Amino acid sequence: MKIHLTLERKLSLILLLFFFSMLLVVAILLGMLRSEYDARVYAINDENTRNVMMSADSAFAATMMTGDYIVSDDFFQSTLSSLKDGKGDAAALEGDIRSRLSTMIEPLSYIIDITLMRGSWMVGYGAGLGLSSDSAAEASRIAREAGGAAVWVGSDDGCIYLVRTIRRLEFLSLDELAVLFIRIDATALADSLTAGSPDRVSYLMISNGSRLLYSEYPGSLSHPDASSIGMQIDGRPYFIYRGTLPRSGFDYVDVVLRDSLYDGMVQLVGGAFFLFLVMLLAFLLLLHHIVRRMIARINALREKMDAFEQGGSLEGISSLPGDDEIAQLNDRFDRMAKEYRDVVEDSYSRELMLKDSEIRMLTQQINPHFLYNVLDSIYWMSQKYQADDIAAMSYDLAALFRAAVSAEDLVPVSRELELLESFLGIQRRRFPDSISYSVEADGDSIGALLPKFSLQPLVENAIKHSVEEKGARTDIIVSCRRRGDDIILEVSNTGSAFPDGLADMLRSGMVSSSTQRIGLQNIDERLHLLFGEGHGLEFRNEDGRAIVSFSVPGRYDA
Repeated sequence: MKIHLTLERKLSLILLLFFFSMLLVVAILLGMLRSEYDARVYAINDENTRNVMMSADSAFAATMMTGDYIVSDDFFQSTLSSLKDGKGDAAALEGDIRSRLSTMIEPLSYIIDITLMRGSWMVGYGAGLGLSSDSAAEASRIAREAGGAAVWVGSDDGCIYLVRTIRRLEFLSLDELAVLFIRIDATALADSLTAGSPDRVSYLMISNGSRLLYSEYPGSLSHPDASSIGMQIDGRPYFIYRGTLPRSGFDYVDVVLRDSLYDGMVQLVGGAFFLFLVMLLAFLLLLHHIVRRMIARINALREKMDAFEQGGSLEGISSLPGDDEIAQLNDRFDRMAKEYRDVVEDSYSRELMLKDSEIRMLTQQINPHFLYNVLDSIYWMSQKYQADDIAAMSYDLAALFRAAVSAEDLVPVSRELELLESFLGIQRRRFPDSISYSVEADGDSIGALLPKFSLQPLVENAIKHSVEEKGARTDIIVSCRRRGDDIILEVSNTGSAFPDGLADMLRSGMVSSSTQRIGLQNIDERLHLLFGEGHGLEFRNEDGRAIVSFSVPGRYDA
């Protein structure tokens, strides 16, 4: 039987079918999307947790850098050494320490106290140490067993402590000056996890290896041992997030009550279903505009990343406005780029410090204070018994050793020539009538700086291979002249010749074990470290003379 329906009924039926169809679709989608919703909520919350913990990681890393700075800083080294040795006004020195600590603690929001302790003596700045005497003693013991490395300990007051010993670096004595305690407000760090979601119920745990540093987890509940999207704890569903902080190496576990993330879900779904039918068309119209705007913002962020990847400057490229996820990604990228540049600059500074240490090690290979005192005694005994030659040689040798033990690394050319005169005074008395010596120096070069004892080993090498080995008379000429921005220093002598490829042999380590050749290698290395690869020794034989030369920048202040 054919049923005749009016248009009104057909439209009503279509609307009714559409309504029930939408109800059925929504019911199916709700069932299907529940698991997907769990996964997405878990992933988003995991990302948020990681982002917040990265900020905590930065705080831990900044704390470690602060500890490194205090341990090695000249101010703390000298002040703590004076306090330990009983030098100076103790009250004034402690006041200086507090003043310095105050300038360090104020920019770091999570650090609430820095304390230096040695026995019963204690000085600090901030909220106070916060540890009992027994806990502080135990933490000090752990720090000493760590051999100067930083250790982390937790406490019952919601704080985490970085503890390490400060040892005296002067003369590498390494005796203990104090124990450093840096107190971090871990509770404030944990509160930042829920700052954007006040209804979020979570428990945070932070550990360093086997040592638990901070825990909000109820002691009555069993600890989770793995990440999970739906673990049941005490009959309630929880999200479990585990991770490791890349800079500090700390492990963290964030246990979040899943129900706290579903508050308002039913109202949201009901309102969304009602608004869906009303705003479907408006949504489609807005969707095109939103997508185009989002793609434009993503492209702007991609262009900034491309510029950074190619080594270009990010200056002049504006930040993305707003506070959405793309703007947050932009801000995090800007912070990452700045931290990357800071790491590169820090690595460059460490390389400069290492190079300076190597230069000082090479310069101070001979540092015999006691020999200078012995030579001074010989000089006065020679004067007493009228042994003029011995007195003069002792005087010249004492002058050389006085210069050797001095702290200066760079000396003017004029000072280097004075040291050379003292050395030649000794050699002329050893080999009378066998050595002639002259200096050719223009006034523009006499004040230029060069490494101490750069010319003396070159002249010594000339005497060794001509007078001592061959018994030949030698004529030595030292010349100093300006060429462009550099000062060229040259030592030439008769009676000997350099072997072919000597410079390559020195730099490859294929030299004899003689003191003279080791001295040449020492000078070549010091010149490279101080002034770069273009300033090493150069050797040649020309017109019957052995000639060695090098250049230094024409500068006149250290």
